[in-house]
Amino acid sequence: MDDFYDDYMDPDMMSNDFSDLSQEELLELIASQGGQLTPEMMEYLQAHHRHGKITPGVQERLPVSEVFQNCLIPTWTQATDMLLSLFIFCIVFRTICQVNHIGLKFLTVPQWVIHACSAILGILALKSFLSMDLLYLVTCCLLSYLVLMFVHKWNRSLCGIAALVFIVTFSLICELLIVKPTLWHKIRGAHIILSMKIISLGVDIGEEGSVLNLPNIVEYMGYCFNVGTVVFGPWVSYRQYCQLLDKESNPLSFTWAIKVLITSSLAMVSLIYSNCFTTWIILDDAWRWLLAYRDAQAFRFSHYFISFLSDATSSLTGIADKEESALQWNVVRPHNIEIPRSMVEVVTNWNLPMHYWLKTYVFKRVRPYGTFLAITLTYVASSLLHGLNFQLAAVLLSLGFYTYTEFVLRRRLSQIFDACIQARKCKEKCEHKYTSKNPLVILTNLCLGALAVFHLAYLGLMFNNSDDQDVGYTMSHTLEKWSSLQFLSHWVALGTFIFYWLI
Repeated sequence: MDDFYDDYMDPDMMSNDFSDLSQEELLELIASQGGQLTPEMMEYLQAHHRHGKITPGVQERLPVSEVFQNCLIPTWTQATDMLLSLFIFCIVFRTICQVNHIGLKFLTVPQWVIHACSAILGILALKSFLSMDLLYLVTCCLLSYLVLMFVHKWNRSLCGIAALVFIVTFSLICELLIVKPTLWHKIRGAHIILSMKIISLGVDIGEEGSVLNLPNIVEYMGYCFNVGTVVFGPWVSYRQYCQLLDKESNPLSFTWAIKVLITSSLAMVSLIYSNCFTTWIILDDAWRWLLAYRDAQAFRFSHYFISFLSDATSSLTGIADKEESALQWNVVRPHNIEIPRSMVEVVTNWNLPMHYWLKTYVFKRVRPYGTFLAITLTYVASSLLHGLNFQLAAVLLSLGFYTYTEFVLRRRLSQIFDACIQARKCKEKCEHKYTSKNPLVILTNLCLGALAVFHLAYLGLMFNNSDDQDVGYTMSHTLEKWSSLQFLSHWVALGTFIFYWLI
């Protein structure tokens, strides 16, 4: 997408000959050069402008008509052009499944054909986004199947461990030795989804009864490259994928069509708001914490775009959980993130399928050894899935510390005051003396929710559209962003933990 966000430059970090000049001397130098600005001068002027050292005229918002013409329409056009082929492939696959569900003898489609179509259409969808770079994903899928096939014959119970070791090894070799950083960053999203599918299938095969046998190669490829989930996700279990063959699972209906329409529309609204209106609502001359909130919110809405889009494509192909309401969002719930009760609620609702995957395949298996260790290893696993990226690892590990501290502190306070102020909302009929309808309880939860918004602004600050985004953000980029806010969120989190320890 087009770049609509400016990076922040710290003037104290600038290493040029202009840092010692006053505002008047710098303006005189510019005038003496006929008004021509060098890149260094431009960076210095922008930095001083954002830190309030140069005060130009009051910045004005562009007319809505210009935003509509120069941003909204190009964003809409580019997104629809990019997604059209994916939606067509999903519709074709759903049509094939429905033909099989009709049950007429002359229209019956063998199951292996459905799996093959799922894989072929998924690979074609990947090709429209990644070109021939999709071969890295195909190679990973085929090699992982050979590993699972060998381990399944040797010792079935080790399939999960074998899948995990293979995925970590393959990812590290590609990222460190084979694939260029720009290319790996491009295919990382699809690789994360593929990795989650392979590992979960390996674990389910190892636990007899969950998946009875190792799928054949066609079924395996159909699952890994399912057209509705292969590009943007979400992760689905092998059981959910196999429900496509069940004609009673998520049949064609008016509700199904409405859900696809709504999730697709919400995806486009999120993208347009992220690209066009965050910087229009909060201008560049605003308070730095407002700017941090703006950039973090722009990143969050770009995430909502991907999440709603993945919800739409998976629903379009017929993947749904029978236990979920037909119009329930299956991937993300923005209202619980933008107006959070706690950071725990934010993490849970950020990506529901990934949260379930981490909880099922990591957290529950480590929890017998301690809650803190389980939380830490869960966030470490999430970091490894996202690759060797310092920024993502720093944010995820910070989230692990934040959520653990918040959870134990609010649980302790809830016990002390006998009130509904835990990180998660109490059930309707709880036994606390002061329920969620108590004015002081409401005020306390609002204040703690505001603290979560503060942490979100801080953690999401560095996810802007800078030049580093095509290769992944560096350690210096992350530390520079947080240092511009004096690492305040980390200090607050540390103070919160000390307070919990003292009480």
